[in-house]
Amino acid sequence: MRTPSRAEGVISTDRRILLLHVRAGAGHEHAARAVAAALREIAPGTVTEVRDALEFSSHFLRATYASTYNRVLSRAPRVWGAVYKRSAAPFNSRHQRIRTRLAVWGSRGYKHIFRRFNPDAILCTQFLPAEVLGQWREEGRVTVPVATVITDYAIHPVWVHPGMDRYFVATDTVKEELIDTGEVSADRIEVTGVPIHPRFAIPIAQAEARRELGLDPDPARLTLLLMGGGFGWGPIEGMLETVLELPSSVQALVVAGRNEKLRERLAEMTRPHAARIRVHGFTDRVDLFLAASDVLISKSGGMTCSEAMARGVPMLVYRPIPGQEERNCSFLQEAGAAFRVHDLEELHYRVTHFLGRRDHLREMSERARGLGRPRSAYAVAEGMLARV
Repeated sequence: MRTPSRAEGVISTDRRILLLHVRAGAGHEHAARAVAAALREIAPGTVTEVRDALEFSSHFLRATYASTYNRVLSRAPRVWGAVYKRSAAPFNSRHQRIRTRLAVWGSRGYKHIFRRFNPDAILCTQFLPAEVLGQWREEGRVTVPVATVITDYAIHPVWVHPGMDRYFVATDTVKEELIDTGEVSADRIEVTGVPIHPRFAIPIAQAEARRELGLDPDPARLTLLLMGGGFGWGPIEGMLETVLELPSSVQALVVAGRNEKLRERLAEMTRPHAARIRVHGFTDRVDLFLAASDVLISKSGGMTCSEAMARGVPMLVYRPIPGQEERNCSFLQEAGAAFRVHDLEELHYRVTHFLGRRDHLREMSERARGLGRPRSAYAVAEGMLARV
């Protein structure tokens, strides 16, 4: 399949950029939409299309890919950890070649959106479309530039494809890991950070954010943010029970994501503490919630970590998903911007430690801010425009 050229009847003076994600978890879609928002801001003539690649995949992939991933993570995360390790075969190994053939076979419908949208460039924020388009780009079946955003703080071989024109990565360490695979040259890698919403580039005073969210603006109040990801995964009820045992000087924001039943249970748990514990469902203003917070207690998805670092909020990582989230957590720990907590007793200890050692919390906040890239979406957008 060859993407159509301008001479084949579709003419446009606007740059057209297609952004492909997969709705397995929320972070990949958020990254794509963040770049699209930045593109529209810095280059208003640019036409963007953000689509879930599974819409154009085989019925089998649509029916199983994201749903299986989400179900395994919520019910048996250790199984996912085993799959993650097992799939870490080097590029061009037999295992990788079989996986790529299956991915390409199940993604032949991509040609429909290429013909309809006729992009000048394509950005992938998840590894399924990256694997397919990296292969097609190498074969010459796609003739426009294709780039990939790696949304974690470590490399997994599933992201690595020699046909990819450009990689946007989180850190210099990820760039070095990608070069070390021997498949991608340094001049095709740009360190931009994981793209987060352009709103993170706008500072918000902590007191102002706390007032807007109904909390005490006093900086002496330790303010926690509990999140379970966009779908409300993780043992957030146990985390909340631990917070409720802390002194009343601790206040907290709790985000249940799109899990409405979970939000209702959490609201019931906190009813006697409504003055200092605020429970929310899904929000698209994570930038505001983080601006109000001193510590984030959550999993360590690449998007979550990037948003926290952009606001200078250190993390207590509880039960990261085996595989990529464990590696994200390790990176942040080594940088001094996070602690991994293995059980609720340790969570209680860490928060109590911060109550008595605000100087340590300030130090971790500075380290987090040093890792943060609040303008990452703009950097990726500019990198894409340079390819067109």
